[in-house]
This record gives sequence, C-alpha cells and structure tokens, in this order.
Amino acid sequence: MINIKFKPSGKTIAVEDGTTIAQAAIAAGLLIDQPCGGRGVCEKCKVTIYENGVTREVLACQTEVHTDLTADLSGNVSGHRILIGGISRAVTLNPGTTGKYAMAYDIGTTTVASYLLDLRTGAELCTASALNPQTKYGGDVIARINYSLEHGVDALTNDIRGAMVNLARQCAASANIAADEIALITIVGNTTMHHLFRGLTTETLAFAPYHAKETDARTLAAADCGFDGICPNAVVKMFPNMAGFVGGDTVGAALAAAMDSADELTLLIDIGTNGEMVLGDRNRLVTCSTAAGPAFEGAMISQGMRGADGAIDHAELTKSPDGKITVDYTVIGGGPAIGVCGSGLIDVLSELVRTGLVDETGKLDGDAFEIAPGVSVTAKDIRQLQLAKGAMAAGIEMLRNRLNVQERDIKRILIAGAFGSYMNPASARGIGLIPPLPLELVHAIGNAAGQGAKLAALNIDEYERAKRLAEKMEYLELSANPDFNDIFIDHLSFDPLDVQNAS
Repeated sequence: MINIKFKPSGKTIAVEDGTTIAQAAIAAGLLIDQPCGGRGVCEKCKVTIYENGVTREVLACQTEVHTDLTADLSGNVSGHRILIGGISRAVTLNPGTTGKYAMAYDIGTTTVASYLLDLRTGAELCTASALNPQTKYGGDVIARINYSLEHGVDALTNDIRGAMVNLARQCAASANIAADEIALITIVGNTTMHHLFRGLTTETLAFAPYHAKETDARTLAAADCGFDGICPNAVVKMFPNMAGFVGGDTVGAALAAAMDSADELTLLIDIGTNGEMVLGDRNRLVTCSTAAGPAFEGAMISQGMRGADGAIDHAELTKSPDGKITVDYTVIGGGPAIGVCGSGLIDVLSELVRTGLVDETGKLDGDAFEIAPGVSVTAKDIRQLQLAKGAMAAGIEMLRNRLNVQERDIKRILIAGAFGSYMNPASARGIGLIPPLPLELVHAIGNAAGQGAKLAALNIDEYERAKRLAEKMEYLELSANPDFNDIFIDHLSFDPLDVQNAS
C-alpha cells in the first residue's frame, strides 16, 4: 500500500499502487476540481507533489502513485464566488405544514445554495452555500452522468445529500435553533442533479431522446432522503422536471419571475453549461435547453477558471491611434491574475471583436492575446466561446420561431444564475449571446431558482403554481429539430450590428 498525505487538510490515506492522486483524494473525501471528469484535457486538477525529495506540479487525474508522497491541494479549489440572492416577490405566508422552520435548496451543478426560513414569520434566518462535491467527478452534467453509468449513482447521491445536510447544520447553528425543528425542505435543481439526489439512474438522460426518469413533483420523507440524522420528520418537496435537460431549477426561476402572469413577451435565460431558456407570457410559454458546454464556467479554456480569487472577471480594451492595445481589468480578490472566469471571457471576446482583433468568422489576429501578465486567451479558446454563444443564440431563435415572434417583440430579458449576475450585458450583446435589444430591457435576477424554492416553502399555493407552470410550459427538443444545425451555424459569426450596439 502507498501512503498519500494531503495538504492543507492533513489527511493521510493508504491506496493501492497505481492509484491516481485524484482517485486518492476522492477516496479521502476531499474536493478536487476536475471539470473534464478526469480525462486530462482541461488541466484544472494541477497539484503540487513532494516525492523522494523532489517537488513538481502534476495533473492529479493522470498521475499514478508508486511511492509514498505528499500532495498539496490548496491551490486547486478555493475562494469561489457563489451567488445566493436573487429576484423576490411578496407572498402570503401559508406553508401548508406544521412546524417552525424550513430549508430551501437550489442544487446547482457547480454550487449548492440553501436558505433557512422561519415558517411562523416568513423571515430568512440564514443563507449558506458550498461547492457541489460532485465536481470531483466532472464539471458538467454529462461527466456526472457518464461517471454514474460506469460506477453507479451511490457515491454522487451520498455526496450531494451530505453537502445539503452540512448546510442545514450550518444554518441551524448560525440561527441558534435545533435542526430537528426543520419541518419542511423544498428542492430545485436541474434534471441530472434531481436524479442524483434521488438516487435514480441517469441512463435515460445519456441517450436520445433524453427523457427524465421522473418528471412529476414529489413529496417525500426526509428520513428517506439522507436527512435521517438531522431532521427525520421533515417533509421534502421536489420541484417537477420538464425534460432531460430542463429541470426544476428552470421551473423555480420561472415561478420567481412570475412568467405565467407576464403581460409582456419575456425571455428568461440561465446561462451555464446547459443554457436553459423560457420565452413567452401569460398566454403561452416555451422552453428549451442548449448544450452550451462548460466554456462559460472556464472549463476547456486554456487559462479559464471559475469565479474564484485570482480570476479576471471584467476587462476593457483601449486602442490608441497608432494601433497599440491597452487592457484594463479587474481581479476577484484584488490580487494578481492567475486565470480568467466566464464574465471576463465574455468581456475580452466582445472587446476583441469590437477592436477588430477577432473578425466576423471568429479568427483571432495571432495565436493568443495577453490579457494580463501570464494570462492569455488563445485562438482555440475563442472557438470554444464561439460554439457556446452560437448554441445559446440558436436556442433563442428556435423559441422565437415556435412562437412566431421577432426579436423586437421581446420586451424583457431576464438573466438568471451566477454567471448572468456578474456578466456585462453589453458584452453579451456584443458577441451575439443575447438579442441586440436596448440594454434597459436586460435585467439580472440572480439565483431565481433558489428564490422559487423559497416561495414554495413559504406558501403551498406557490408550490402548486410551480406544478401548473411546468404543465403549461411547452418543451422544445432542439436535437430532434432539423432546423437547429443550420440556425446554430448562422449564429457562429459575430454580427457587426451586435458589436455596434454594444459600443
């Protein structure tokens, strides 16, 4: 057996010869960032190891251990920026259950947000968040699905349930209440996260036509969902799923935004690995999901990273009369730049297009562009972002086509999720990620999915409304539509009109 000591936790674990450092970290219960699911292509699992008096940096997912060593994970996952707040609206207090307190959860692919609510007053007593521990199995839902198909769902289910229990304990301790007084738990999440929390097979999500194994809303016993050691008598209410890649989080966001009562044509977008979107008003709502890929979260980008300390989150280019380019940028945490996150990538790309350093086809002038000392974007990075924005824009057009409306008919654009809250709308418009409409129509609404979960906890009628909303929304499966590929290709280019509007 080989002994591996991990810093900064101090944990030591004995593993078989030939085990990778990443596998050892997972076995030790440690979080390690592997957006590509351990395939060695994202290079985000770099760790420092000390072996036989030699120090070197390696990829944890590709490095097997054959002698005792120490692995330092301190630079792998730290200081992530997690969004808790979002759009809210007043509701009458009517939780529909006896008890003093409720927990509302939004299970995201990357992060988990939680809220402790007082069911007697409606007050929010505490919020807490954490990285989803499943990230060690891959940064996107496809990686998680593939892992579960190969190894089963138990490890992923136990991880997410454990994280949620820990958040409940944190909130209870912070509010100085007894955790067993939590009587109600409401949960939203994308379809994959829903299935993994429930312990359901993800096989139907892996292959066309990508059906959810469970779509209906569920009322469950907390003791059967991993909460037996903290609040076993609580009731768990799961939001319904729409389809394989449109889940309860989209329903929750639409509920928070009251899209079922909207007088004006409204576009709701959650920009992430799977770009979910809803278009419509009180009369009709259509939803879809596009496989935007993990580029907006920094994965598959050479020096991309999530929104954590050291990430460039915003940038602006100035071009002098003699053609010299100056870059002004900001860094999360205020220290030196070590990478660039999604909002920074969108800014940089928009500015490169505006200044002519990236042409209409997406070709970069040169092999790479330096944003800050030691931090650059490459031509390959530009292509990854181009594919992601093309998929999102194509999804929006497909929804418009289904409703037979034009871009100018859209009167509100609601951007949900962490990425949308930190993203510069002008930059998103500048690259064609969102329609070229006046910026005053664009509103960041934060973690709307989590707010939907809170509404359902505070008022049982809102939970019933969420069910009706899911029934009302028409699901558009893009992969089965023969027009999607042509529309997607059309949206790969950078429209000069978009760039002009963003200026």
